[in-house]
Amino acid sequence: MSLNLRPLSPDEIGARDAILDLAAQLAGASRPLTIDDVQSLYDACLDVDDPPSEALLAIGLSFAEQIVSAANFEWVRVSDEYGDETCVAAPGKEIFCSPISMIRKRLQERERLNLAELRDDTVATIIERIKEGKAADR
Repeated sequence: MSLNLRPLSPDEIGARDAILDLAAQLAGASRPLTIDDVQSLYDACLDVDDPPSEALLAIGLSFAEQIVSAANFEWVRVSDEYGDETCVAAPGKEIFCSPISMIRKRLQERERLNLAELRDDTVATIIERIKEGKAADR
């Protein structure tokens, strides 16, 4: 299966927004969440043996929202050999990151980390790859 990267559909936008509303509710905050709010949600899930999938989605999409805000990236839906996921991408480029998977993996490994640093490192890596010519136009 080849890579398919496209804008979110209206239904996907609605689902994303519902999960971001859930994240705000879980954080006891209003949208958009701050990076500290997202960090608090992440840290709370570190001590849970089997966090609910809705919580993982809420943290992953809230982390994605931080990347979108920090780098003016755009929301996209990516389909590839691994499945379908809501991701964020550099505008006009075929380079993206998968914040839901990034968060899920790190929580499963109970990795204690600074999400602001992960956000900044992720953005810097994507921008560097674009500068190196490693990101095709779409």
